[in-house]
Amino acid sequence: MRYISEPFVEELLETPYLGIAIQATLLEWGKVIELAEELVDWLEKRGVEPAGPLFYRYWIIGNEKEAYHLEVGIPVERPIAGDEQILSSMIPGGSYVTAVHQGHPDHLAKSLNELEIWAKKEELELDKRWEGEIEIWNGRFESYLTNPDTEPDPNKWEIRISYLLLRDDAA
Repeated sequence: MRYISEPFVEELLETPYLGIAIQATLLEWGKVIELAEELVDWLEKRGVEPAGPLFYRYWIIGNEKEAYHLEVGIPVERPIAGDEQILSSMIPGGSYVTAVHQGHPDHLAKSLNELEIWAKKEELELDKRWEGEIEIWNGRFESYLTNPDTEPDPNKWEIRISYLLLRDDAA
């Protein structure tokens, strides 16, 4: 079964966001979900309206044994100061290869892989670097387009996958 929409390339503007950084394995993913709730609560208490859907920004991809390095984030209209836990940062502007995963997040890995394969076939270079054996992404995002509070069935969720492309002048 195919869970991914037709990929495309789009230009996105630099966008401010608030987030919380975490390192967690897949077996510890409950901690990541808790941070999403904490971030939403933090924004609500301060009267800050989100300027887009909650997302995960992945810096380092992990698995069940190795920790993912990521941020749970929410776009905001303008830069806002965080605190000791909430960071204030920017989604990089530039060209992104994008697709929408449709269905349960358990099948997301297949869509992520398909998007990478499509980008390679199109000869698009993803913006990432290596530090020794560690692959570090400069712009790898999963945006949760479906709110679980209004659609509790994860089989009906939509998750926007976006990978920043390496700029021509950065190659």
